[in-house]
Amino acid sequence: MRVIVVKLLETLIVALFATAAYATPPNVLVILIDDMGYSDPSFMGGEVATPAIDRLAGEGVRFTQCYNSARCCPSRASLMTGLYPHQAGIGSFTSSRPDPKGPAYLGRLNDECVTIAEVLRPAGYRTYMVGKWHMGDPGPIARGFDEFYGFVHGYEQDQWEPSRYERLPEGRTPELAFDRFYATDAFTEYALEFIHQARAANEAGEDKPWFLYLAHSAAHFPVQAPKETVDELVEAYRAGWDELRRARFERMQALGLADDTWTFTERSVVPVDRDDIANGYSGEPNPAWSTLPADRREDLARRMAIYAAMLTHADRGLARIIADLEAGGELDNTIIFLMSDNGACYEWGPFGFDGPSREGVTKLHTGDELETMGGPGTYHAYGSAWANLCNTPLRMYKHFTYEGGNCTPMVVHWPTGSFESRWERTPVHVMDILPTIADACGAAYPDVREGRATTPVEGTSLMPLLRGGSIADRPIASEHNGARSLRHGDWKAVWPERMPWEQTWELYNIADDRTETRNVAGEHPEIAESLAAEWTAWAARCKVYPVYDHRVYERRPEIAGRALVIEATIKLPTQTESGVIVAQGGSTHGYALYLDRGRLVFCTRREGELTTTPPYTLGATGAQLRAMLDADGLMTLFVDREPVAQVEGGLIPAEPAEPLDIGADEGTAVGTYDAPSALRGEVSHVSVNGQRFEREAAGAHSER
Repeated sequence: MRVIVVKLLETLIVALFATAAYATPPNVLVILIDDMGYSDPSFMGGEVATPAIDRLAGEGVRFTQCYNSARCCPSRASLMTGLYPHQAGIGSFTSSRPDPKGPAYLGRLNDECVTIAEVLRPAGYRTYMVGKWHMGDPGPIARGFDEFYGFVHGYEQDQWEPSRYERLPEGRTPELAFDRFYATDAFTEYALEFIHQARAANEAGEDKPWFLYLAHSAAHFPVQAPKETVDELVEAYRAGWDELRRARFERMQALGLADDTWTFTERSVVPVDRDDIANGYSGEPNPAWSTLPADRREDLARRMAIYAAMLTHADRGLARIIADLEAGGELDNTIIFLMSDNGACYEWGPFGFDGPSREGVTKLHTGDELETMGGPGTYHAYGSAWANLCNTPLRMYKHFTYEGGNCTPMVVHWPTGSFESRWERTPVHVMDILPTIADACGAAYPDVREGRATTPVEGTSLMPLLRGGSIADRPIASEHNGARSLRHGDWKAVWPERMPWEQTWELYNIADDRTETRNVAGEHPEIAESLAAEWTAWAARCKVYPVYDHRVYERRPEIAGRALVIEATIKLPTQTESGVIVAQGGSTHGYALYLDRGRLVFCTRREGELTTTPPYTLGATGAQLRAMLDADGLMTLFVDREPVAQVEGGLIPAEPAEPLDIGADEGTAVGTYDAPSALRGEVSHVSVNGQRFEREAAGAHSER
C-alpha cells in the first residue's frame, strides 16, 4: 500500500509541475548553429570552450540522437514546419524555379505547411527572427514573423559586409549601428534588441510571451572571424586532426557520452567527385596529418581556427543573451532549444577551397597571407578532414545520411519545465520541435492556412520525454540528393551516395554499433529488406523522387469555395466493377467519383464531413459521366447527360492537401471505399471545370 501511495504522489507532483508550466506560457528561443559538428561543443567533447552552450547543456536535457535532414535548408524547413522537408517543399534545396522532380522539390516552403511563428502568433505570441532564412520566397514576414534582421536569400553571406543583411518588414528603420560589423555578433545584438522590444511592450501593459528564432550562419563557409579570436585558437589546431580526434573521443568517454558501443572510427573517405574539387583524394580516406608538408599544415590549422572562432563568437553571444534573460527574470520560463542543422561540412576535399564553391580553387596560404585569412574580403572553407574531426567519432559529413551527416546534438533547457538534466538517447528529429513548442505553449496547429488545408504535423511532442517519460517508437526517415536512411528502433538502414563502394542498402544496429562500423545487412537480410520497404513507403507518402513521380501523380486544380463540374468517360470489363474514377483530396476536404460494385457515387468531404449522392446502378460497361457541385452546394450526378442522383451538400471550404488522382485514390479516402481502390478499365476525357487531365499523366494506377 505504501508503494502505491508513493507512486500516486509522484504522479501528482509531475502533474502539478506540468500544470504550473502550462499556466504561464513560456517564452521560446530556438537557436540553430550552421554546420556545427557532432562533437564541436565542449559539452560533447570539443577542444574549444563553449561555456554558454555548456551551461544550457548542464542544466537541460542533452539529446545524443537528434536527426536532421543532412543539409541546411531541408533541415530548417523541417524544424520550422514540423514536417519532413519534402512535405514542406524543400526536399533538396531552395530555388526560385521548382525542380521538375515534383512538389517535394518546390524550392520554397509550400502553401500547405505552417511555421512555428504561424502557430504561435495566433496564440498571442510576438514573433521575431534573426539570421539566415534559407527557406525561399516569400520570406519570414510572410510566414508569421513580426520582425526580422538577417538575410533572406542565399545560403551564405560575407560576415564582414553589412549591406548583405536587411531589416524587415520593409520600411523598418534599423535600430542598431556597428563600429565594426561582424554578422555573428550583429545577430546577437539584434536578438537582444528584439528581446528588449518585447520586454518594453510588456512593461507598457501589452503582456505577451515571445518567440525568437536565432538562426546563425556561423560556422558555414566562408569561414571568417576576427583575427584576435583566431589567434587565440590556432595553436590548438597545429596538433592536427588525428591527435585531436583521439582526444575528443577520450573526452566523450570521460563525459559519459560515449560508452562501449561506440567505436573510434577510421578517417572517413572523401566522397567521389572531380579531382580538383576533391584535392586529389576522390574516393580515398582523408590523409594522415603527419604526411602533409609543414606549410600545408599551417594553412589548414588557420582554416580550422577560423571555424572554431566563429563558434566561439556564437557562444559568447549566447552568454550575453542568457545573462540578459536572467537579469530580466525571464530565463526560468524561457524554453530554449539549441542544435545544429546538419553534420559538419566536408566541402569538398581535405584541403578545403577558396572562393565560390565548386570552382575547384584551393590556395595554399603562406607567410603574411596566413595573417589575413578569415578577414574582410576573404573566402575559405576548411575541408573534409577537419569536418571529420568535427563529427568525431561518427562517419561521414553533411550531405550524407550516415550518422555524421544527419545526426547532431540538441539541448533543451527550461527550468520551469522541471526537466531532469541528463543525456537522452531516444532517437528524435528536428521536426519534433514545432509540436513540442505548440504543446508547451498551448498553441493549436491549424487545419487550414489561407484557405488551403494544411499537411498534418509529422513530428511528435517531446514533452513526455522531456519530463522523464517516453514517446512512441516510430521510423525516422531521411533522403538528400539520393542518399537515404531509415532509423527504426535499434536499427538503421543506409543507402550511400557518391561512395567508392557499391550502392546497396547497408544495415547497422545502432544500439550495439553507435558509429556504424559494422554493416550487418548480410547477416540480417530480412531486417534490411523490411527497413528498405519502410523507406520506400515513406518516400511514396512524402513524394520523394524517384519513388514518387509527380508527372504521374500530381494534379491540383483549385476547388476551394468553387462550383465544380467533373467529367470523365469510362469503359469497364464488367458491369459490377468497384474503384475510384477520379478523386481529389482526402478524408478532410475533397471530392470523389467512384463505383461500388457497379453503383456510381459522387461524394464530397467538408471539414471531414462526408456527403454522398444516392448510389446509381450504372448497368453498362461504358458511359459519359458528369458530377456537378453548384454554387449553392447542390450535388448532381449525370450519366450520358441525364441526371440520375442528387443531394444537398456544400462548397468545399479549403484546398485539399492531396492531389487529383485518376483510376485510384493514392491518398486518404474521400469516400467510404478503402484507398487506393484501383479501378479496372479505361478512364479518359477527365476534366475539372474545363481543365483536362489524362490518365497517363495523372496515374495509370490499375495497370501498375
